[in-house]
Amino acid sequence: MRLSRLAIALFAVLLSLACKSAPQTQPPATTTASAGTAENYPNLMVKAKEISDAFSNKDYLKALELTYPKVVEIGGGRDKMIATMREEIKKMEAEGVALRSAVPGPPTQILNESGSIYAVVPMTLKMKTQTGTYQADATLIGISPDAGTSWTFIDAAGEDDADLKVLPQTVLSKLKLPPEKDPIKVAN
Repeated sequence: MRLSRLAIALFAVLLSLACKSAPQTQPPATTTASAGTAENYPNLMVKAKEISDAFSNKDYLKALELTYPKVVEIGGGRDKMIATMREEIKKMEAEGVALRSAVPGPPTQILNESGSIYAVVPMTLKMKTQTGTYQADATLIGISPDAGTSWTFIDAAGEDDADLKVLPQTVLSKLKLPPEKDPIKVAN
């Protein structure tokens, strides 16, 4: 596993590991409209911070509460996903990889489509490995079915990732996801 995948995996495994082989099903698309700016959705950044804190603190239950429900369903449900998260994090820690921080940035895009709001939320991850401390970029997609009151998230690592396929194709075609980058070593 490349270091960049390890970096993303520390964060992404909590959202996406259990549904990599999920079937491709999407609800039909409806209309598109402008969704405004991040200031219109203050709960977005609150919930993005909550999910990043849940990852950092290994609070798997909280992480799943903030995970897009279709991902949890396709992943086999809450109990199976919690067990998978614990197992995968244990493996990474055994390899000397540990998440030090996950900090959300302001959304780069907000889209109103198919009756929901979608937000591209960049994350900055810092992790300790056997070879040093690295900083990596990750991206979450926040989804709100209720005009921005509540938010759940999907990891957006890799445009071909199975997790993304739970979203409507019309949404995926309009979201501008940043390209994956290799982590940068910031300390020994």
